[in-house]
Amino acid sequence: MTVFSKDTLWQWLYPQWRTPVGKLIPGYSILMLVPADLPFFLKIALEVCATQNPEHLVETLIIPDQPIQGFSEILETYAKDYPISPIRLIQPKRLDYLITRFQNNPHNNCWLQMVRGVEALRTTHGLWHDVDLFITQPNFMKTHYETCSRADLACLGVSKAWDRSFDELGINHLTATWEMMFNLNWVRSFRPWEHRGHDEIIDGKSHLFDISYWPQYRTPAEKIGRHEQELGFIHFNYVTGTYRRFQRSKGPHEDDAFRLLLVRLLIDAYDQSGWVYEIPSVDNLAKGITDESNRITYLQETTRERYPEFRSKLQELLESGVLGDARASIMEEGVRPFDRAFGWTNNTMKGLTFSSQRAN
Repeated sequence: MTVFSKDTLWQWLYPQWRTPVGKLIPGYSILMLVPADLPFFLKIALEVCATQNPEHLVETLIIPDQPIQGFSEILETYAKDYPISPIRLIQPKRLDYLITRFQNNPHNNCWLQMVRGVEALRTTHGLWHDVDLFITQPNFMKTHYETCSRADLACLGVSKAWDRSFDELGINHLTATWEMMFNLNWVRSFRPWEHRGHDEIIDGKSHLFDISYWPQYRTPAEKIGRHEQELGFIHFNYVTGTYRRFQRSKGPHEDDAFRLLLVRLLIDAYDQSGWVYEIPSVDNLAKGITDESNRITYLQETTRERYPEFRSKLQELLESGVLGDARASIMEEGVRPFDRAFGWTNNTMKGLTFSSQRAN
């Protein structure tokens, strides 16, 4: 009797790419992986990407993680103010939807969006854009593509792979997925399931490789590029994943890195559509600073210790000019109760230096 592991199941379900590669168009497409029930992120991502120099950009693929009623209509509204490329909506396949509906696992959701985006690509390169990443330089994507293409790289990233245990294994060339520019032929040289996070045996020990890390590991290090410094963007990391875990939780949920607070602040700043969100109001969130029965809480000492890191990054965003004065003011006003509770002032930021990456 054959026993199937979880990894074997994914190999069976996603053994090969469904769509064959035709003649590819030189240039790149943006793969915008959007949480469909958080459409304010769609608005943010479109506005952020719309500031970019469109040279070499062929199209922008909008890839929701699940079919949500009203999403297509809101995309049509937001797309009117997106001048840099045509937009194409890539809906999940039925199998993807069933998996997402059953599990609502942020890891699987993200990987499935990546698979559908890759199958829909018609260009030589694709850019994986994280919706919680704000780009501050107008030539960021243009230069990113040119560097990747000119050097004939398999992929080019902007941040080091988050798992520090790779250093212990002497694996130091892997790049994180956000804002990763990749060569389509390289991606498709591996099967879809190989890009999914899974365990592999390295030096006799099992090790977890996150999304795209296993193909990167099996690619010559000189074909994997990464920027020497994290410049030109502000990234909060793992916001959607945190939101999905909150949705799956029961009872009080500790927002230990203030990502759910960020979601609420961004909703208030960006979305006046009347869309119903599960995240409580800022006033309700603030109750969780002292009330242990609140749906979302901020009670643990480690949570308090992380506030300066979150707040300094938020301040960087507020001062970047990306939001505009009106939105920045809304977010500044919303975060004020937390500033008072955790003793934050603008002077607190002086002398603070934090890594832009933090594992979940």
